[in-house]
Amino acid sequence: MSDNLRLLRYNTGTNKQVFVKFKNDVSAVIFNATIVAYSSSAVADLVSVHKNQYIIDPQTHIFQHAIDAIQTKDKKGNKVVKKSVLQYLDELPERLKNQFFSNNGALMPADISPCIDELIEAVYSFETKYVTKYVKSKEYDKYLEFVKLGPSPRVVIAPYFMIKSSYDNTVISSWMKLNRIAAEKFIEKNEEKHPVGIQIVIDQEILERQGFINEVTQTYSGIDAEYAFIWIDEFESFNTSRNRQEKFKSLLQAITGIGLKPIMAYGGYDAIMLCNKELPFRMYGVAQSVGYGESRAITPVGGGVPVNKYYFPPLHSRLNMSEVLPILMQAGYFSTDKKAAANQFYSQICRCKQCKAVIKDNIDNFYAYNDSVPFTIRGTITRNRPTTDANLISAMHFMYAKINEWDLVESNSFAQLKEQLIDAYTQYKPNYRDRIAAWCNLYEK
Repeated sequence: MSDNLRLLRYNTGTNKQVFVKFKNDVSAVIFNATIVAYSSSAVADLVSVHKNQYIIDPQTHIFQHAIDAIQTKDKKGNKVVKKSVLQYLDELPERLKNQFFSNNGALMPADISPCIDELIEAVYSFETKYVTKYVKSKEYDKYLEFVKLGPSPRVVIAPYFMIKSSYDNTVISSWMKLNRIAAEKFIEKNEEKHPVGIQIVIDQEILERQGFINEVTQTYSGIDAEYAFIWIDEFESFNTSRNRQEKFKSLLQAITGIGLKPIMAYGGYDAIMLCNKELPFRMYGVAQSVGYGESRAITPVGGGVPVNKYYFPPLHSRLNMSEVLPILMQAGYFSTDKKAAANQFYSQICRCKQCKAVIKDNIDNFYAYNDSVPFTIRGTITRNRPTTDANLISAMHFMYAKINEWDLVESNSFAQLKEQLIDAYTQYKPNYRDRIAAWCNLYEK
């Protein structure tokens, strides 16, 4: 039995159909606190009926951002605070919320410290009682209570504050001290009822800041927690610089060295590979969303024009269809017998249930993943975006691929995983082959 946590992030109601399909293949569902506050009834249904193990990310880094980071435009074009954020802030200490708005955001440790006890109380209550409160209003509550299957936190996460690249070392130290205090108080409040995680949230540049990894060690050494969730702004370790790859490895060594189990809060196959049990220091879990979410900005600036994507299993990468189709064409998939090409696809690219349901015995059916409809972005300018069906089948395929990746990592040696990955890049993306080989070698040392 693996001790890895396979975590699935739930973001919107459109995720539900896919989530329900794969509920038994994941360890727990993880929600951002703002989603829970905004969709409390739907979340209660989800965790009660489909998956009773959940984790709530308390998102207390919200207090560090400027107001415009949590705003959107209403129908009149006016800037307003997002409803989901506002509803969550209403659950947190009122004086902290008032100070946040009166200061136009961007609070500092000196602003938060006087409210830390109230914040601990509010966050712990939110993570452990908020969902249950809404379950009790449901007609199935008495049944769940009778069979003792009510939802419960798989892990509770202590309040945390991010480390920005704009901070100098003195400011970083003050935030890290507050992170330690918050973690200690939260753990004391928990009274060993649930496994506890701390969360380390940083800009990528902080990995290279001299002394930061030692700061992490000093901050969390001796802390009575089990997990350390890691969230690095838009981080993909396959694609980052060599120096940041090495620093990330050092961060993992530091975290495991003080007895914490690292979990990637947003991670792809690179992070899943690092859950391999052979590694002397390793990950113990990874979270993604339904169909995406392998990396994420801490302060999102809004999405671009949506495009059709397909998770290409050999490369363990979500590619635009404009990249996938040339790969298949160059390999001759669309210029040979349609049924033979379909069978070749199943043997060499993907044999998941979704791909078989889409392609059947005709490789031309693969184009269903590329179905799109036109939409207007401004004036007379139009673009194409994926159809609802194309989004659904792509998300289903993504999840089948992720479950397969977990099974691969937990049943193969790291050397076997390395060989498979390098072979795939040699065949399908040779210009990236050396980069991938160098990444693998970094962890095989």
